[in-house]
Amino acid sequence: MTIRKVRRSQTVSPFGPGAIIDLVGESFVAEDVSRWPHSAKAIRMPRLEASLRIHEIKTAPARGLPYYRFPQWLFCPSCRRMERWSTVREKKDPVPRCQSCTKKPIPQLVPMRFVAICARGHLSDVDWRRWAHSAARSGPSGRAGGGTGRCADSRLTFETNAGVGGGLQSTEVRCSACGASRSLEDLPTKEALRRVGQRCSGRQPWQVDAEAVSCDEPLAAVQRGASSVYFPEIVSAIDIPPESNWSVLNSPLVLLKANSNFSLVLDNPGHPARSVLLGVAATETGLPFSEVEAVLASLEAGAEPSGPTSERADLIPGEWMALTEPPAGPDAYDRRNNFVARKKDLAATAVEGRLGAAASELTYLATEVTLVEKLREVRVLEGFRRHKADHLISANLGPHRMLLPGVEVCGEGFFLRFNEDALETWERRPTVVGRAQTLAGRKNTRTEFARLSMPTPRFVLLHTFAHLLLRQTAFEAGYSSSSLRERLYVTESETGPRMAGVLIYTAAGDTEGTLGGLVRLGEPDRLTTLIAGALTAARWCSFDPVCGESTGQGPYGLSMAACHACSLVAETSCVAANRLLDRRLVVDEEFGFFRNMLAAIDGAFDLASP
Repeated sequence: MTIRKVRRSQTVSPFGPGAIIDLVGESFVAEDVSRWPHSAKAIRMPRLEASLRIHEIKTAPARGLPYYRFPQWLFCPSCRRMERWSTVREKKDPVPRCQSCTKKPIPQLVPMRFVAICARGHLSDVDWRRWAHSAARSGPSGRAGGGTGRCADSRLTFETNAGVGGGLQSTEVRCSACGASRSLEDLPTKEALRRVGQRCSGRQPWQVDAEAVSCDEPLAAVQRGASSVYFPEIVSAIDIPPESNWSVLNSPLVLLKANSNFSLVLDNPGHPARSVLLGVAATETGLPFSEVEAVLASLEAGAEPSGPTSERADLIPGEWMALTEPPAGPDAYDRRNNFVARKKDLAATAVEGRLGAAASELTYLATEVTLVEKLREVRVLEGFRRHKADHLISANLGPHRMLLPGVEVCGEGFFLRFNEDALETWERRPTVVGRAQTLAGRKNTRTEFARLSMPTPRFVLLHTFAHLLLRQTAFEAGYSSSSLRERLYVTESETGPRMAGVLIYTAAGDTEGTLGGLVRLGEPDRLTTLIAGALTAARWCSFDPVCGESTGQGPYGLSMAACHACSLVAETSCVAANRLLDRRLVVDEEFGFFRNMLAAIDGAFDLASP
């Protein structure tokens, strides 16, 4: 048996349902959660479930998940023979090998580089038979193709021609039966697949024909590793009081909702053993049978979901309240709770000497820090998009859509709250507004970036600052950069709370970050030194002056003064895919938010120098 491994946290992102994963010369696509085994463990977070309008979140079981081999078109790197693999052959030989080669050992087949996607998110193989037998031919020899249709016995090969360079024109698909061939030079062009007669299948690779829907969207041929193949939509939430308290977690009502027999009845209203299952659930949870029936009735009455794509409640304000005003009292600090936090006043810092003036400036810019000694985060894959990102494909394509895949991770961190008065004064500066408006204009021209937050001055500032702090934390404390994450609390709404805060936390799904190291960094004294180091490091980038004077970096110029050498972090750590960053809004000597703190740092070191 061939064992292929991914981490449990990766089954949501980056290798969640719909994603293509390359593993040592093989390529697979993850099947949706309706195909997951029944042994998948349920995760409870009522607040997130209610927001997504679902009944259940499940995480990947230890026994594994179904991944479908894709592309199914493979070729032999030795004899160049192409084969279309099938699920029947997959069961017989889980490692595809060439059946035409006499070479020992028998070569393993390699997946083709190109796949076909449409704007509605459907994914399929390129029809290489149609391509090889299409009338147009773009090859190095200039000979006409072998015909306009497909021959009865097409035996395809994937060949390269060394004499025409290294581009797609040097590769071609050839039919050894009739001699027809065509290079891949025109394959990525618009309408290329439509011109050869290939239409969208209306389904995902692992779905059967009966599950296909009618789709007239044109197909685009892209490399299977292209970023446009998969845009995951992940919704996450932090467990907060009172639901995070141990007493609530173990209450009969919560246990009932987590009961497998109760969930079975909830998902199957017409189940023939309904009464028996409810009776077992009542016995297991210690609730009266009448109360179990009442809970079920209330859930069924509100179970007409508008689907996972419906407008949902904002989860951030509740977390903001928990972080800015964490509960106190003996029960609040019970280590069995999923959320344990203590608030500290930044003015209580004892930093003196050269950084004393800088510490004083920081207490004006940021008012308080909350040390989060324990937190639990649940991440749910709502769905994914492809190509132009116009259409959301659910991560659950089965008949019962009340279940989505997720993962729970535990960790710790610290939350820094910014001074609203200082922010309001700063974000009205014309230069600041202009730089943010430039990024907003670029974002609005691309539909695939609609899911990103609006780059207001406040958002870009806090987002960039969080990146700088993440990088400095990894440097100072020895955390791996991918084990740290940011969570931004940013809003300028007049109806809800005005939020401006950054949560830096560890939540990597393993034991790293559970011993209090990050919490200790959040203590006012250490935090002041940490922030001073992050700001000082951000003033100079190894690519300056190019980086600092840049008016657009990254995809479509969605960042300004920010690059890999100074501001970018691991993709899994960022809430905006390393976009909407501008280091100058943080440290610029004229309009940077932290300019006075940096000036205090400079003055302290000038006084200390001989």
